[in-house]
Amino acid sequence: MKLFSRRISRNQKRMIRTLEFLVRLLILALPLYLILGLGISLLPMQIATGNQSRWVLDNMGFRTQQDGAFIAVEDNVKPPFYFYLNDDCTGWKSMLFLFALIFAVPGVMMSRRLWGLAAGIPVIWAGNIARVVAVVVSERVYGLETAMLIHDYLWQIGLIVLVLTIWTIWLSWVRREQRKHTLLGRLKSLLLGAR
Repeated sequence: MKLFSRRISRNQKRMIRTLEFLVRLLILALPLYLILGLGISLLPMQIATGNQSRWVLDNMGFRTQQDGAFIAVEDNVKPPFYFYLNDDCTGWKSMLFLFALIFAVPGVMMSRRLWGLAAGIPVIWAGNIARVVAVVVSERVYGLETAMLIHDYLWQIGLIVLVLTIWTIWLSWVRREQRKHTLLGRLKSLLLGAR
């Protein structure tokens, strides 16, 4: 006795794969809520973000000082700009989201997932450092209101776009590699079958 009396159509298979992706993405989002719920400190990431942001700002000619996650930026024109790098300033949510997106895709070899993370996480880190630097520079040039507008809207959207772009590039690479592997396998079986 058959459980299903008819075959699943291509469209139904696609819908099942999409459902599997979404369920996996939801499950992989649980660490986000765990970190937020437990109040896990990300101070080492905050300090690292501050150190690297300060390095860029110093090389741009600003004078900076850092005390933990607090940073002061000075120039010869305006009074100092003081800011605090909180957990969200580290880009950890973007990195976790990339991880979830990559691991939610069904049927991908672990090595390809790890390559995606190895390439994507540093790009997100660099994008986040650029975000911090851009906010500081915009505050110095255009004032606090403009800096907060850039911080609250443009760069949040920018990091989302960056993560989705990295994931899309990775996904197209994975699909291309899978097609190449499938075509090579078929060619090999045809050649070996012809003997």
